[in-house]
Amino acid sequence: MSELINNSVKGVNIIPTVLLGLVLLYWITVIIGVFDFDLFEFDFDVDVDADVFQGILVFLNLRDIPFMVFFSILSFIFWILSMMLYRLPITPGGFINGLILIPILIISLLITKVITKPLKKLFKKDYEDIAPNGGVVGQLVTLITNIGDGRLGQGEIKRDGASLLINVKAEKDEDIFIKNEIAYVYRKDDDKNIYYIIKIEE
Repeated sequence: MSELINNSVKGVNIIPTVLLGLVLLYWITVIIGVFDFDLFEFDFDVDVDADVFQGILVFLNLRDIPFMVFFSILSFIFWILSMMLYRLPITPGGFINGLILIPILIISLLITKVITKPLKKLFKKDYEDIAPNGGVVGQLVTLITNIGDGRLGQGEIKRDGASLLINVKAEKDEDIFIKNEIAYVYRKDDDKNIYYIIKIEE
């Protein structure tokens, strides 16, 4: 056990150890009420290569679950796999150890994706509680990214102190929306889970 602890702070091994430590510190502060659960929830700016970026978010389940939930699971798995390296005939925390951390991080991402998949339904239910009966169409949405030229973006609908993030696209190809602009949710594509927006008539 002491050998594992010693290896966890040697060289590059300090990286996964620090990440896990920060995650533990975050959850402790959330439990005692110092920070809110959504303190580190991010509004991803997808202005560049939006479809590719959104594809990555969808693949990793980051579109459906809170970032810190995903990051916490990822950090824990990354740390466990990294610490298993001390059983290999390499110098703990050395250069080769550091190189191996890269594929381990990728493997950790894939494992985290599998683990978080069942959680999507749980957080989807929370979103449905915010917007009962899918009552998003017909609402006003504040855009958190620039949208245009067929690119996918995101918007935010606030209700009773809660926020609902939705994926949005312009209904009309010629329409250009800028960040923080308010638009009208015109319709929803249920298959793609995308809401189409139009300009508010002045």
